[in-house]
Amino acid sequence: MSKSTLIKIQRLLIIAILFLLCVALSLAILIKYQKQQVLKDINTTQSSLSLENKNQNLDLNKTYKQDFFIDINQSSKISILEQVIMDENLSIQENNISLENNDENLSQVVEEIKIDEKIEEEIQKDIKHKNAKIDKKNPKLVLIIDDISNIDQINKFKKLNLKFTPSIFPSDNFYKDTHKLTKNLKFYMVHLPLAAINYESKLDTLHPNDSQDRINKKIADIKKNFKGVKFINNHTGSLFTSDEKAMKKLYRALDKHNLRFVDSLTTPNSKVEKIAKQMGHGYIQRDVFLDDINDIAVIKKQIKEAVMLAKKNGFAIAIAHPKKNTILALKESKKLLNSIKLVYLSEIYE
Repeated sequence: MSKSTLIKIQRLLIIAILFLLCVALSLAILIKYQKQQVLKDINTTQSSLSLENKNQNLDLNKTYKQDFFIDINQSSKISILEQVIMDENLSIQENNISLENNDENLSQVVEEIKIDEKIEEEIQKDIKHKNAKIDKKNPKLVLIIDDISNIDQINKFKKLNLKFTPSIFPSDNFYKDTHKLTKNLKFYMVHLPLAAINYESKLDTLHPNDSQDRINKKIADIKKNFKGVKFINNHTGSLFTSDEKAMKKLYRALDKHNLRFVDSLTTPNSKVEKIAKQMGHGYIQRDVFLDDINDIAVIKKQIKEAVMLAKKNGFAIAIAHPKKNTILALKESKKLLNSIKLVYLSEIYE
């Protein structure tokens, strides 16, 4: 083979190699471009899906809140706060709070709201102390402590330095010589046991079917033992005070000894007001029981109600009992109680 032929073959090989290199480079560029297009399409799709999911989640979040939020005006001050958290994809998850704790907290809130609603309801009532000496510019509150049977109870309330009226059980076989507790007391009442509907007392209790003589003797003994007593209120008495004939017999006995009756209102069916008017007496009633529920927070709410009633109407009567929580609640409410004037019934009713 000649030298010139070899040179031609070498040139052809170089051209072929260069051609192949160009083809390979073109293919590489094309593949890279296609990959970029694919990635771009994928990113666009993901972004679209992400935005769609986000909008859906936001819509769900809005709907969730609308479904579970109770408007405060429509729910009488009750609002339930929903706990919503979102993960990285803005999905909604419920807050991990135990149902037991939620129920307990909600029950406490509802109980407080019930008390607040009761206060608002009570202060809207028309005052029934129509024959009382009332000055709305100087509101007054009578604080009666029922069920007094020993000197320790009186002394515990005296330590509060609050003007209170002990209502003392009459002397009988169960509580002997309770009349002696009146020594050194400026003012007191007698807490007369009257028959209840679903409760049988161990005390010497008056019943609706008792004779006029039996009732007269009971009241006469009270007047004899408790010198200077002017007011009597009922211990229990849901059965007796709801009986018109029984209350007439009691008022006849009270008239003989110039005693006035204070209705503790132990039943909504009390006929005391009706009979008092028929017998020519002014009607005196209890406005607030402070400690029917033996809980300090509740008692303080009831104290607030009594003060609000006194400020609205000029005067109110509250009844409490010699309980530990009652004493603590009164002690913690002294600032509130000092915003009105604590008085005896004799300062209001002549």
